Amino acid sequence: MSTLINCKKVSFSVGSKQLFNELSITIRKSHRIALVGYNGAGKTHLLKLLSGQESPDQGIIEFSRGLKIEFVSQFVDSALLERTLLECMTEKVKKVDEFGEYKAVMMLNSFGFQDENFDTRVSDLSGGQQTKLMFAMAAISEPDIIFFDEPSNHLDASTLKFFEGFFNTQLNCAFVVVSHDRNFLDNITNHTIFLRDQQLIGFELPFSEAFNALKEKDESDTQRLKAEEKNINRLKESSKRLAQWGKNYDNEKFARKAKSIEKRIEKLEQEKTVTTEGTNYKLTLDGNHIRSKYILQIAGQVIGYPDRAGINPLFYIEGLYIKPGDRIAILGENGVGKSTFIDTLSNVYDQSKNTQDDIQSEFITNKYKTDGITFSPQGRLEYLDQELKKINLQDSIFDAVNKNCPNVDDNTCKSQLISTGFKYEDFEKTVIKLSGGERLRLMFLILKLNKPNLIILDEPTNHLDIFGKMDLEDELLSSDLTIIVTSHDRTFVDKVANRFLLIKDGVLEEIPSSESYYRYLNNTENKVKKERISQTESHVEITSTNEDEEILQQIYLLEKKLSDDIARKTKHQKIKSQEVWKNEIKRLYDSLA
Repeated sequence: MSTLINCKKVSFSVGSKQLFNELSITIRKSHRIALVGYNGAGKTHLLKLLSGQESPDQGIIEFSRGLKIEFVSQFVDSALLERTLLECMTEKVKKVDEFGEYKAVMMLNSFGFQDENFDTRVSDLSGGQQTKLMFAMAAISEPDIIFFDEPSNHLDASTLKFFEGFFNTQLNCAFVVVSHDRNFLDNITNHTIFLRDQQLIGFELPFSEAFNALKEKDESDTQRLKAEEKNINRLKESSKRLAQWGKNYDNEKFARKAKSIEKRIEKLEQEKTVTTEGTNYKLTLDGNHIRSKYILQIAGQVIGYPDRAGINPLFYIEGLYIKPGDRIAILGENGVGKSTFIDTLSNVYDQSKNTQDDIQSEFITNKYKTDGITFSPQGRLEYLDQELKKINLQDSIFDAVNKNCPNVDDNTCKSQLISTGFKYEDFEKTVIKLSGGERLRLMFLILKLNKPNLIILDEPTNHLDIFGKMDLEDELLSSDLTIIVTSHDRTFVDKVANRFLLIKDGVLEEIPSSESYYRYLNNTENKVKKERISQTESHVEITSTNEDEEILQQIYLLEKKLSDDIARKTKHQKIKSQEVWKNEIKRLYDSLA
């Protein structure tokens, strides 16, 4: 196996904080590596060291002769934002190939970009499209190794499926990837390296198998350490006893024996098994019990957002009844209305408790009726949005908790902050200076102190490392809280939820498991792939006529659905759904015009 990078006893610090202490790793041509560690452990710095962007304080990093390296960061380079897709790709590939534009077009097509997208500015692309562009720019130069820094962040399920296909079928080089999505890592890697305690621990296994192997190693190390310490304590007692005898009886033999045992103890102390320090923070959630049969009921409700014309409908809920202890996952592609739905629930709850501010009052107007949404009087809702807007970024850490937990005294705030991993000397630090993970930790503390019995979590895993996700899963499963959650993390959804709701074709419906949703995504992706292959083989360009046919097909399906529903008896008709379908049909006809 050809060695690409050899890292020997590397030490590295940022300011006064040491991240790595004599760390070593060898990367070979066949390696597809997952790099896993707690937030703040130094994963990004390690990627930059291994890619030559940073230099170690001590140690050596050797690169094979002529090694071609690419690096895909979390965010697109700001210098590219005003350029077009094709300009970015052509400029990249022309550095290594005279047929740059042709290769750029072929690569963009393989990533799902069509000819009409090529003049789009990078700043106008969605987050997922920008990530696709960065992947394409890295792959087109045919490197020997690519370093990916959290490429799966903020991507929806269908885009993640696309990237899994990219890693498994299009990427023919070694790579090291940092990601907190366990299912994603399991599907694309063959090695896992854990970064912890300033060292690396590696396994020739995908993440889930490697994590189980790591747990077994930790348990074995703990037992070995106990045995070693027991032996050391026994020797200390023997040494102490012999030294005392030597003194009492003036016996040089006993004294020499005691010193010999002491030297042996020193050696055993130096060779003692080292166990992981782990993390000081442990997530906990407390809640209030509720006796109501239903904590939330929704019947005959259109979900959408208000505009000048009234309401722009996204989907319809015929009937949804949520019992205490239900853990509900809201599934659906980006743009179907998941965040709008949970924003609506939060605003309706605030209105019912007379706590909404002026902005919330504008959201719920006479034009947007929410009479179909009813919370139990015993319900206590806390909402964790993915942007963490509830916290004022200019507040200190202490004030953020104090202001958002009116029933908690100052001493409790301080003790809870310390137990959550915040140092006393940092209490006056403003929230804006915290990392995304630290802000999320602060938000969970506020949520815990307010003792809700219903929590809404909008992408709660976005700022959590893998171990933080596992802690959150364990805590949610061990609590009796009612949960409504949206997440693109398939493993998290499958472990936490016991009910699954899918938003599709303008309707919210309950499905038996998340698997049916992911099968739907796979079928959609396979259909798109077949269409692309057909287009490539026949060299037929996509034209506006093809788009019109697709729109007409959508109109046909919606009109059929509408006519079928109208043909039912009046009492069985879905009147609200009919409104949604009619609006969508009108929008599609307008797009044809």
